[in-house]
Amino acid sequence: MDYNYDTSTLLTIKENIITEEDRYLVGTLYLAPQKNLNNAKYYGVAYDESAINLSKVNLCKKATNGCATSCIYHQGIFKTSDFEKNKIKQARFKRTFKFLLQREAFFAQLCKEIAAMIRRAKRKGLHPSIQLNGTSDILWEKEAFSYKEEEYKNMMELFPEVTFFDYTKYDIKKSRKKLPSNYHLTYSRAGKQKGILVDNWEYLNGLLKDNIDVAIIFSKKMKSKILEESFHNGIKVIDGDIYNYRAYDLYQRENTGLIVAIEAARKTELTRSGFIIQEESCMQEFLN
Repeated sequence: MDYNYDTSTLLTIKENIITEEDRYLVGTLYLAPQKNLNNAKYYGVAYDESAINLSKVNLCKKATNGCATSCIYHQGIFKTSDFEKNKIKQARFKRTFKFLLQREAFFAQLCKEIAAMIRRAKRKGLHPSIQLNGTSDILWEKEAFSYKEEEYKNMMELFPEVTFFDYTKYDIKKSRKKLPSNYHLTYSRAGKQKGILVDNWEYLNGLLKDNIDVAIIFSKKMKSKILEESFHNGIKVIDGDIYNYRAYDLYQRENTGLIVAIEAARKTELTRSGFIIQEESCMQEFLN
């Protein structure tokens, strides 16, 4: 049986205008995060069960319980839409199966879409940029592939003129320290996993002192509070919801990395995992 994992596109493309001079065209790849591939059948997406053991597939290996619960993948229309009517999630399942099971076709399509996006950006006077982990945490710098009979270590090597950026929960200083020069990572604070705090303030501060930006999810109230203060423990805080192109944060730094304050999506399920800074007590417990 032939399985069809085709979708109209792999990338979702949007303009991100920060200033009159800083104008970007951002292409984002949205896959099925964590272990959500296990739900593919409920959405009417068939796959070759003999080719893959889904119990061993996790595209967000460092995700904590709070992160998984609050993930944007589950928010908004994705939270209530009927399974087989949720075309967006169906497409994300198909893209993920294509990445895992039809890699040659996946990378060929991705390369073509990025090349087309570069041409589109040039016509519109925008800077092309790519976020490959829209809803995943894959080590893309280690994803080698072949395209037009040439071998590439990663997508960044094929498109050196494009800036790639992502959030990650991997330890950037240990697991991802050898990055391509055109790949920018922002550490995404994790909170607790099984009751144990993964990244305390000492750890986060160590990243910040090494010029690694740290994204932190806040409730609306607490985000407003920390932005009013502009700095936290001597670290500059910026509003991470103004723009998505995180590589631009390089221009905002003042001697250290930045705290990138992001507001939790509306109606996000709140837990006591510490992933979302909800109250002043959370600030004291997790960020001091």
